Amino acid sequence: MIDAILWDLDGTLADTVDDIAHAIDLTLAAHDLPRLGPDRVRPFIGDGAPRLVDRCVRAAGGEPSAAHLATFRDAYRAHPCVTATLFPGIRAVLEWVPVPQAVVTNKPEDVSRALIAALRIDHHFGAVVGGDTLAARKPDAAPLRHALRQLGAVHGLMVGDGPQDVAAARNAGLPVLGVNWGIHAPEGADARVGTATALRAELAARLGPRYR
Repeated sequence: MIDAILWDLDGTLADTVDDIAHAIDLTLAAHDLPRLGPDRVRPFIGDGAPRLVDRCVRAAGGEPSAAHLATFRDAYRAHPCVTATLFPGIRAVLEWVPVPQAVVTNKPEDVSRALIAALRIDHHFGAVVGGDTLAARKPDAAPLRHALRQLGAVHGLMVGDGPQDVAAARNAGLPVLGVNWGIHAPEGADARVGTATALRAELAARLGPRYR
């Protein structure tokens, strides 16, 4: 019996690409590099801030350094939720879920907490595990297991939009649902859904007969 739901954040719960891209472009401009814009930044999102910045700086023709990462972190922490919005129907799904919930993301924990607070969904989560909460991040199993321990749960289910989510769930021995509206394609998920209504139906089926 599923006793907890673990959610990815970027591309699963919320559309955050424009805010991330804006912080990247501020970073590039501060280091005399050309801006990339959301469409070019989008494919680089998902593996945490260090890899995001590394990929974007290289794409802009620069050589990544600790200074680039520091500039990005300051820029994004200053404005984590300017245009970010929840995907359609997600708020209602979070309100419906009858078991403990956590966010497990590769975004830094403090920025993740600020973002979900700004989106007014922080009260739904008993744990928030970011990319810097532990020494390892998704696709490692450790963040998922850490979230389950914080929730006092054992049989969690991961919901995400990308390969990191699917791999992390597999590594943790957990089932995983993929959403098709995100940044990446959740290839290999146990099931994939295209709407919040379909997501709720899949969750209900896995939570047991009384929730269908």
